[in-house]
Amino acid sequence: MNLSLSTGAVTRANGALPTDNGAVVGSNEGTLNHICVALFDANNKLVTLHEYDYSGDENISTRTDAVQMLIFANVPVGAFAGKYILSDFYTVAQDLGYTTSVNGKSNTGVTMANSQSMKSLPMMSDVQTLNWGSGTTLSPTVTLNRMVARVALTNITYSFTGSYNGCSFTPTEVFMYNASNQLTNWNTKTVSGNVSGENIAGNVNTAYLGSGTISTYSAPYYFYVFPHGSTSPTKLVIKGTFKTNSGTTYTTYYPITVNSSATGNIISTVTGGTGDSKILSNTTYGLAVTISGTGVNSVSDELTATNVTVTTSVDSYTNATIAEHFGPAVGDIYYSDGTYSNNYYASKTPIGIIVSTNSVYCEATSGYGHGLVMALTEAISSGCSWGDASVNESVLRDNPTLNVAYTDNSGLTNTKAIASAHTLSSTVQTGYPAFYYAYVAYKSNVAAPASSSGWFLPSAGQWWDVIEKAEKKYGYTADLLNQHNNTGIAYLNSTETNQAYSSLNTLMNNSGANYTALISSFYWCSSEMNGDIWRYNFVSTDYLLCSGSKDNTNWYVRPFLAF
Repeated sequence: MNLSLSTGAVTRANGALPTDNGAVVGSNEGTLNHICVALFDANNKLVTLHEYDYSGDENISTRTDAVQMLIFANVPVGAFAGKYILSDFYTVAQDLGYTTSVNGKSNTGVTMANSQSMKSLPMMSDVQTLNWGSGTTLSPTVTLNRMVARVALTNITYSFTGSYNGCSFTPTEVFMYNASNQLTNWNTKTVSGNVSGENIAGNVNTAYLGSGTISTYSAPYYFYVFPHGSTSPTKLVIKGTFKTNSGTTYTTYYPITVNSSATGNIISTVTGGTGDSKILSNTTYGLAVTISGTGVNSVSDELTATNVTVTTSVDSYTNATIAEHFGPAVGDIYYSDGTYSNNYYASKTPIGIIVSTNSVYCEATSGYGHGLVMALTEAISSGCSWGDASVNESVLRDNPTLNVAYTDNSGLTNTKAIASAHTLSSTVQTGYPAFYYAYVAYKSNVAAPASSSGWFLPSAGQWWDVIEKAEKKYGYTADLLNQHNNTGIAYLNSTETNQAYSSLNTLMNNSGANYTALISSFYWCSSEMNGDIWRYNFVSTDYLLCSGSKDNTNWYVRPFLAF
């Protein structure tokens, strides 16, 4: 997923209500933490299940028979493990208590009052159709809907007149009552449980749905609850001490049905909502209450007099919209069968690491363009010469300066041109050994998939692009990005050299596959420069990119392929 989000330990309290209404992905109620992406075939059978903690761009490897997508956010790790049919994913129960963690992964905060986090709200997308007709890479946009509603007590005012003149009320607790604490079907929004957050012994595991005992009331108080029907409706309860005009005090409750426009026992005005006492997901309910008389003796009682006026404001959250990316990604492992993955599969044979998905450098003009793969091993364990130093190759374009070398983007074209013009062998110079070992010999040891380009000697531009992509993968800022228009003939930057060398080796190391690390030495390119050859050097005290003589026998060959 390509998400630019951040997470943090902001816990819901009686502070200011979020004003963005969930509109800012990555902030407040728009935060995404643990993501579960499920991809299904046309028969609703699972093809790929990909879970990750969001920390930046995420790329998902799958097959083209995955034609449906369903995404969950802020769910426990492994919640959907063992599910293989689309409908089964909907029936994985979600406990409301997971909103007490800052990332939706645990429910250990349920015994603490006021512990819900605005940053752990469970979300789900609609099922989205994937159309692979355009190729093997997709970047759909996905909308996530919150499965909870926010219920807020935004204000309390008092209007004691007539027989209540001189009375007062002091809130000591605010809590939810008849709230469902289990979501049993994400699709139908079926729920179970009718729990209370009142601060009493029997509610120890649902204390998070209440404020706990408070000494001073300070609006607002707000809670997150699952959808609920009008039967035994969910209520927001204000509990406190009522003092009569004669000085007598007692505990009383004001149980206020959320989203109710019923009159008689409560005078209620609902703006923007249905007024049918139902709570809908992905919706906010703000209750402003005016108390003009006493409440009831028990939280389960109905208010019996017109002693409370409620003004309810109902609004929908702004949906969280995110971008998905399906296809190859830098750092993915490439296998002998032409598949790739971001996790190592021991049952397959890894042969390379995807080092670029920039179609310009992935041999798109030759019918590939999806990914560029660097071999996991050297073509030859020692150095070798490039070719005949006495020949200025007419079959290759000349790349006299750095900016021109950057645009030489097809090592496949260069390699085939040399192979057509010369008889390749291991013979120093005249056999063009660098091409022989990359293009001919290497495939005898490491076969390339028939669907790929086959192995070749990469161009100067391809090496350049690969270094930029590898450095970006590990958070470096590549200075090579600033050299695209450099008209010089060599580039020296020890920091860049160290970053490039480290990033490329880290790509291979993190794959989990067996590999041979790049040598701190020179590597041949297939790009010519005024009769010499461009080469890359991973020795920080020397030029990262400059030319060298074709007859040098100490430089190395790392094959590439495209798919």
